[in-house]
Parts: sequence; C-alpha cells; structure tokens
Amino acid sequence: MASLTKPAGRLFTSNPNGLRKLKIDAELWQITRAGQDIPNATIVRELSPSPELYSQFISQWKGLPPQDWWVKYEQRFLKELNSPDKLPLLRKIYCKLLNNTNIVLICFCQDHIHCHRRLVGDFFRTYNVEVEELNPMMQLSMF
Repeated sequence: MASLTKPAGRLFTSNPNGLRKLKIDAELWQITRAGQDIPNATIVRELSPSPELYSQFISQWKGLPPQDWWVKYEQRFLKELNSPDKLPLLRKIYCKLLNNTNIVLICFCQDHIHCHRRLVGDFFRTYNVEVEELNPMMQLSMF
C-alpha cells in the first residue's frame, strides 16, 4: 500500500466550549442531529448518528454510564460511517484538508471519548490525518 500524503489542512473536533481555543481560520461543521445552531457553522446532519441511533441513545442510553452502551453505539456508528449518505461528505472533508482548508467537527457532547465526533475524527487517522480535540475530557486514573 502506498503511503498517503499528509494533508496540509488541519482537522479538529470540539464542542462549542472548545471553539475559544481555536487560534486559526477554519470551517465549522456542526455534525449534530438536533440542538441549537452554532453561529457561523455549516450544519451537516449526515455526519451525525442516524435518526434511529440518535433516538436509541436518547430513549435508552442517555444518562447511563458509557460502559453500559458505548460498545453497541460505537459499532453501529462505525457501520453508518461507511454508508452512502456519509461517505461523500467524508471524501469532501478529506479533499478540503488536502487543499489546505482547516475544519472543525462540532457537536454538543462534553465527553469526546464517548462521542461520534471522535469516531468521525478517528476515521481520518487511517488517511494520515492528525486530529486534535479542542476541548478534551481528561480521563482520571486511580493509579
């Protein structure tokens, strides 16, 4: 397999609070199924969870500890990322990054570890894209 060119543009993930840490020009892509519109952001619902997965999260998993639902959510969302409604937008992001456009993928989750924005960002890591979370949730350790 040939090595991929490292895109000139930068890819960030964030919630609205993290945007204050953004120090460069970037396109804001709001990848949410619902919620308030973020000022100056393009709404891209296709990169959010499907209506079915979003509904299941809201009705069955929201408020529960991630260990109770995250594995199922992650498996379903990763499968959705390879669907015909998401792949063209993922290609569009990659092309923009190759052309030196910076992009921030934004949703409202506080915990980026258990969030679809991290999964979308991780999708690009296999294409030699570095992804930076602007508002990381610090994982506490007992050791």
